[in-house]
Amino acid sequence: MIEALKEWSGVIEMLVVGIGVVVALLTYRRDAKLRRSEWLYRLYQQFYENDRFNPIRALVDYEPEQEIKQLTADISNNEGTDLHEAFVDYLNFFEFIAIQLKNRNLRQDEVLDMFDYYIRRLGDHDFIVAYIKKFGYENLDALLSTMTKSK
Repeated sequence: MIEALKEWSGVIEMLVVGIGVVVALLTYRRDAKLRRSEWLYRLYQQFYENDRFNPIRALVDYEPEQEIKQLTADISNNEGTDLHEAFVDYLNFFEFIAIQLKNRNLRQDEVLDMFDYYIRRLGDHDFIVAYIKKFGYENLDALLSTMTKSK
C-alpha cells in the first residue's frame, strides 16, 4: 500500500504542477488582455475625446483646400507653425501606435477596429506619405504599407 502511494505521489505532484502552470498561463493571458484594453481606451480618449487632434483629423478627413495648401507650404518652408506642429503630433500619435503593434503590446485587429479609417486616410494623401518617408516615421510607414496591401 505504501509502495503504491509512493508511485502515485510522483504522478499527483506532476498533475498539481501542470494545473498550476495552466492556471498561471490563463491568468497571464487575462491580465495581458486587460492591459491592452486599458491602453486602447487611453488611446481612444486621446484621439476621439480630446480635441488636440481635431484640426488635423478634419484636414485629413475633409481635405479643405486652403488648410492643405497652408500645411504643405509650412512643410516646404520648414516653418514650425501651429498647424505644422499639430500635424507632427498627429503623426507621432500614429507612429507610437505602430511601434506598439511592432512590439506586440497591441494587436493589429484591435487597433484597426478603432483607427483603421484614420490610418488609411494618411495613406490617401501623397504629401503625408512623402513626409512620413522623409522624416523617419518608419513604423507608421510599415503599417501603412501593410494596410494598403490588405485593401
